[in-house]
Amino acid sequence: MKVIINFMKGLTATKKVLGMVLFLFIINLLFSLIASVPMYHSLKNSFGDSVVGEKMAQGFDYLWWQEYRDQSQGLEKTFTPSIIGKGALLNNLQGLVSFRFFRLPPSLLILGLLYILLHAFLAGGILSTFMKESPQFRLKDFLKGAGAHFFRFFLLMLISMVFFLITARFLRGGLNSILSHVRQNAFSEVTPFYLGLLFHALILFFLLLIHMIFDYARIHVVIEESRNVIRSTLRAFGFVFTHLGSTLGLYYLLILISGAVSVIYIVVKGWIPQSAWPGVIFVFLIQQIFMFALIGIRCWLYSSQMELYRYLK
Repeated sequence: MKVIINFMKGLTATKKVLGMVLFLFIINLLFSLIASVPMYHSLKNSFGDSVVGEKMAQGFDYLWWQEYRDQSQGLEKTFTPSIIGKGALLNNLQGLVSFRFFRLPPSLLILGLLYILLHAFLAGGILSTFMKESPQFRLKDFLKGAGAHFFRFFLLMLISMVFFLITARFLRGGLNSILSHVRQNAFSEVTPFYLGLLFHALILFFLLLIHMIFDYARIHVVIEESRNVIRSTLRAFGFVFTHLGSTLGLYYLLILISGAVSVIYIVVKGWIPQSAWPGVIFVFLIQQIFMFALIGIRCWLYSSQMELYRYLK
């Protein structure tokens, strides 16, 4: 019941600040458009006046892509068949649990760092907005809250990165060693395959657990007006493990909603032909609705977690 009560309270609070969700969506869209400019010019120069552009509109041209991959540098190396269509979300998920971001080009790592810094800044504004008894979105107050909490949220981001690196170094390394040993002694690929899925699920669970704990560390900073990020981190660990069922239940309920929205998006997008401009524009609009929904769910998670924190404290 505790989960459902605060889940609904979070939804009510989020519906009151749809203007904030729209603002965050616009920021995300602008950041994405700026990041896409180098890729756009690279692809445009590669297509030139050839028929490759027409082929790519009909379906992925693997011969062109192999040549483009061999010649590309930096951000362009991330352009692969798996980022197009239904496999994009699964590709990103696999990259997360495999810690593939350590092998990304430096330009993309810098871009990712800038995005994380932007997220740390915006998170302060989001939580400051939900801190009010009756949340209302005012840009001036949002930016004031974002600026006031940015440095502490930045420090929390650095601490969380340490935990992610520890997970990458020890948990993933140990599980990969076990998996390699099983593969060497297995009579078929079935056992290693399912064991690999189990290990990836375990890694994902710990990554999401770390993410959730630091959500509560940020909430502790805002609600308790704490200036000590180490204390806030320890309090967040204590709160989560004291109320593990409630915190995980609320978190995964919102994760399931995000997953359901993602599946609906993939299915709807697959129904729309994209060989002509009307279809491309319509898919673009569907994508923006999808991103707006994900941002709204993220705000819903923050508001629900804050309500749960107040409820249990």
